[in-house]
Amino acid sequence: MTPSTFLVPEGTPPARLDQYLVGTLEGHSRNQIQKWIRSGHILVNGKDTEPSQELLGGEEIHVTIPAEQVSVVPEKISLDVLYEDRWILAVNKPAGMVTHPAAKNYTGTLLNAAAYHLKKLSKGPRLRPGLVHRLDKETSGILVLAKDTQSLNILSKQFEQREVEKVYRALVTGKLEQKKGEIVGSIGKDFEKMRMTVSSAGRYARTDYKIVKSFKTETYVEAYPKTGRTHQIRVHFAKIGHPVAGDPIYSEDASKFPRMMLHAYRLTFTHPKTKKRMTLEAPLPKDFLKVMVVRS
Repeated sequence: MTPSTFLVPEGTPPARLDQYLVGTLEGHSRNQIQKWIRSGHILVNGKDTEPSQELLGGEEIHVTIPAEQVSVVPEKISLDVLYEDRWILAVNKPAGMVTHPAAKNYTGTLLNAAAYHLKKLSKGPRLRPGLVHRLDKETSGILVLAKDTQSLNILSKQFEQREVEKVYRALVTGKLEQKKGEIVGSIGKDFEKMRMTVSSAGRYARTDYKIVKSFKTETYVEAYPKTGRTHQIRVHFAKIGHPVAGDPIYSEDASKFPRMMLHAYRLTFTHPKTKKRMTLEAPLPKDFLKVMVVRS
């Protein structure tokens, strides 16, 4: 569904945001709407808010239905499958591929490819890929999808409760001095520049990191996001003056690199069915390795 914006009519009786939207967004439960509000898919006057916000009339509400609620057309696109069983599918997403259908990108996404992959495998009721988490278009690496609603709910809850251990590999500009560090800074939307930024009005975010290798003009790091905010690693490293190399939004030297040098390297989570803790890794892609070799 394309993002939509509408105004609450003047004179509307005071009402909680979530209650008002139950009568406006037909076919969606109050519980689902509350989740969308908390995850930033519903904004009031351009700002994140809470389900309990009181509407008095005149507010502008912006709604973007999450990708997993959008009908996905299966497309024959190859996938680099890292792991698969009856409940989950883990793939290595290439840089440049959009994760899910949205405005201007309704086809050619990873979710379109996953829908085709599952349709091919299914001999009974059609399996529907559920997106548990997301990666930016220019970020490569591991993505886990659920094959059924129960697995989707279990895995999504693990991400929400920060029970998933995430490890990224990145090449950042400049030479970091500390071998290990912690970057803390609340992240919110910068509506003037149409990007994310560190702001006291944002939501708490923390990224830990360690240096893997230092080069002459860049530093190869391993990053451990402890929260899951939009563009978190990119915003945090830009905040300390070492943006991710090749970042088209937060770096000034993007043209010097073939892509944004950020890769989702490892995920550790609890399997939704077996309940066993498991770790999956996505090897660095060739274009990333090529840049590293040149700098060695």
